[in-house]
Amino acid sequence: MSYPTPGAYQEAVQFPESAFTDPILREAEPEETVLGLPRAITGAFAVVFPLVSRGARWAVKCFVTDVRDQESRYRAVAEHLLAVDLSYTVPFDYQEGGIEVEGERYPILKMEWIEAEALNAYVARHRDDEGAMDDLIARWRRMVQALEEAEIAHGDLQHGNVLVEDDGGLRLVDYDTMLVPALWGRKSPEVGHRNYQHPDRDEHHSGPYLDRFAALVVDTGLRAVAARPDLWERYDTGENLLFRSSDLIDPDGSALFEELHRIDALADQVDALRRACYLPPEQIPPLELVVSNVDVVPDAHRRETVPREEKDAFERFIYPISAAILAVVALTQVVDSVAIALLVAVVGVAGVGLWGWTRYRKLPFVHRARRLAREDAYFQQLLGSLRDEVQRLEKRSRETLDSHASRREERLDELRDEALNEKLKYHFIDEAGEFDGITHKVIVRLKASGIRTAEHATPGEVGAIVQMSDASKTRVNLWRAGLVSQYRDEVPDALSPAEERRLQRSLDRELEQVDAELGRLRKQISLQEEEHAEIAERRSELDVPSYAEFLSEWLRPSSWTR
Repeated sequence: MSYPTPGAYQEAVQFPESAFTDPILREAEPEETVLGLPRAITGAFAVVFPLVSRGARWAVKCFVTDVRDQESRYRAVAEHLLAVDLSYTVPFDYQEGGIEVEGERYPILKMEWIEAEALNAYVARHRDDEGAMDDLIARWRRMVQALEEAEIAHGDLQHGNVLVEDDGGLRLVDYDTMLVPALWGRKSPEVGHRNYQHPDRDEHHSGPYLDRFAALVVDTGLRAVAARPDLWERYDTGENLLFRSSDLIDPDGSALFEELHRIDALADQVDALRRACYLPPEQIPPLELVVSNVDVVPDAHRRETVPREEKDAFERFIYPISAAILAVVALTQVVDSVAIALLVAVVGVAGVGLWGWTRYRKLPFVHRARRLAREDAYFQQLLGSLRDEVQRLEKRSRETLDSHASRREERLDELRDEALNEKLKYHFIDEAGEFDGITHKVIVRLKASGIRTAEHATPGEVGAIVQMSDASKTRVNLWRAGLVSQYRDEVPDALSPAEERRLQRSLDRELEQVDAELGRLRKQISLQEEEHAEIAERRSELDVPSYAEFLSEWLRPSSWTR
């Protein structure tokens, strides 16, 4: 299924009464940007619009990418959340065909808008408040434990999806990657924020363990900021909680890990996180066990190659023997049936290939290569969208400047009309009877139509009167035109200094808003370009053997008996 672009959704949301099927959303008013368009919060797979309706705010998620089993996933999540009833989650309504865009209907997700602060913004404000930070860490651990006990894996625990309410309570949003028991084993539609997720996580990782690494990253980051608030100034990028993906991929070479390890109160947990970076995601223990005993995280080292000595017993002994048996069977069949021999050989080769491919795809460096490729594609798409938005804002800035002269003329016309109408409203319609050809009957018709003064007797109002001849209408228009001509010299022919200043202030405010938005976007682009460059560098440095190279190494006879 092909989905609309964020821009197409934005155009549709401008007119909620015709775009949505939900009665509450049909009455909603979208929040607007400086361009006067509905405010859109874009992500990799969807765009979210904040709307206000019936005194409440709503978040409407519109999908831009087709996600397999999307409806069934949301149904399973909704049922499980309703059953466990946690205070950390927000009820939502998945509406198939909830929005119409260019004549076609598409699904939406409607959720109550949570009035709260993103986790990283809350930390930035309270990092010097020891009590607030300690409370946040305690709340974080309780939430993570509650999710574990309720058999829920959010799948993308990160600053933007964890909100802190005014009373310090935590709420989770964005359930695209959420897993519940009914979804264990299903491929994930995305792999979470790069600065929080395990370096080897890919779409095949699915289970109750999925949040454990991210939970440990956040917990360690919170503890680090609480112990050393000055770390925030040096390591915050606006897209992390101290740690970046480069730290998690290579903790032994990370300046942040080295600095945190020197904090005595934090050293043990930092070391546990370092070891977790080298473990397979499914082997990481729950956060509550790690913080109570960091030794539950076993030691491990990143494997960049495929050492022959790591072959298991099957691969080292049983597989070669099985392969030899297949070969003997194939040869003995030659006498009786070449076709059967060929079939046995093909089945044997296919079995070896399938076994090897399964093994190859599970290797850590292969996981990492696939993840980096996805991140590279994501950044290209994100940067393209951000640059398009910059171009739209720059165009709006130029149009605003170009329209300044026309705005002055429009305002002058408004003031001239106001001054003229101030004169015309004192000329009552009875005066028109003195104009040649305008009879008393015409005056009565005019009054019956609500035209009491020359101010009201515009050509449009007069032309709309049905029971009046065209000749009479023309005479009334001539009468009014004579009055307009009489007062021509008494209306302003230029804006007053006060009006000029008001228009200039309005122009300056609009340009300031656009410039502020442009500054924010350009800063975001700069940060994303740095992240993208790091990903490109890591991809170039990652020496990933092809499947053929791996299979050749794996099948080397010299390694079978090691």
